[in-house]
Amino acid sequence: MNDRPVSSQSPGGASRQASGEIRLVNVSKTFGEAHAVKDINLTIPHGSYCCLLGPSGCGKTTILRMIAGHETPSDGQIFIGDQMVVGKRPVERGTAMMFQSYALFPHLSILDNVAFYLKMRGVGKEERRQRAQQMLERVQLAHLRNRMPAQLSGGQQQRVALARSLITNPRVLLLDEPLSALDEFLRLQMRGELKALQAELGITFVHVTHTQPEAIALADMVVVMDTGRIDQAATANDIFNRPATPYVARFMGGQNVLTGKVESVSSSGVRLKSERGEAFDVPSGGAPAVGTPMSISIRRDRVHVARVGEGGAPLAPNSVAGVVEATEYQGNFVKVSIRVEGSPGFVANVSDEEYFAEPVGPGDRVVPSWKPDQVHVLSKVDSAEAGKPYAGGGH
Repeated sequence: MNDRPVSSQSPGGASRQASGEIRLVNVSKTFGEAHAVKDINLTIPHGSYCCLLGPSGCGKTTILRMIAGHETPSDGQIFIGDQMVVGKRPVERGTAMMFQSYALFPHLSILDNVAFYLKMRGVGKEERRQRAQQMLERVQLAHLRNRMPAQLSGGQQQRVALARSLITNPRVLLLDEPLSALDEFLRLQMRGELKALQAELGITFVHVTHTQPEAIALADMVVVMDTGRIDQAATANDIFNRPATPYVARFMGGQNVLTGKVESVSSSGVRLKSERGEAFDVPSGGAPAVGTPMSISIRRDRVHVARVGEGGAPLAPNSVAGVVEATEYQGNFVKVSIRVEGSPGFVANVSDEEYFAEPVGPGDRVVPSWKPDQVHVLSKVDSAEAGKPYAGGGH
């Protein structure tokens, strides 16, 4: 069986692997008067693992369904390789989709479930069963080929659904929250298996999730969405450490956001002053005019927390005053949630060693602080975002 991605013939007759690059050009989708997605432009490179990440209702599943051909864009174009696929049936696109529910046929054996799409395409019984057997061997379930879906665990059912999706040799595999039905142990195990399988096959995976750690662990490319638009599309490392906007910084759950106006500019950097009088030093990176508003982010695990002594003391630069609201022991660190005026959801992830050397608890007045070289400047100023609820704060 050739279970590599589908191939096509070049003009000279040589076989070449068909491209699984996906391009969305000015794509919008409306339902009535509501925009599910609006003016999306996105390129997903061939052979990459891309995660579409965002809260419920942000449009990520709509994008997946439009790529698959289960929804038609209201405007715009979608290309897979060099083929414009809007208007083409799902079977003509070189894609396969794995649904959140797995959608296995309860009356068919595991082998026949995997072989089903080949049967629909007219492949003979002997060939399709042979290819289904080989695909089950790939996902390590060949010994269960005669069982029914109800006789399998959740993780085994997911492997069957994955094998069934891959048997048609797609150039693009679309996964709609494939891990959400699994318990934590299985979810972590299947994360590793999905990543290894994608690397082995070399085809494009597009994976919808609302779970930040899942996207960071799996993706070469993370696309963070909010209310039908893309806020940032970049590597997992860039998304986590260099978020573009206050929304991305907060949604990813690893950053605190603060805002101030430029007070002074020097060769060593920029000093911001917040509305409350706190001073924040920003590494040199341009020469903004005095008075320019800027927003910055600081990783939670880069924040040091000190208890306020009797009478207190003036705040040093790169620190804020707050009151501990809650603490959560996470094993190797303690999540300290701190009420800081003007910065909803301020959190410090303090190492267990540092925390238990000087523990703090709810109601304690504290000063979180950080080093200037741990500051990241955001491309947008935190204005309306600062006061609205945000997702991802629990991570």
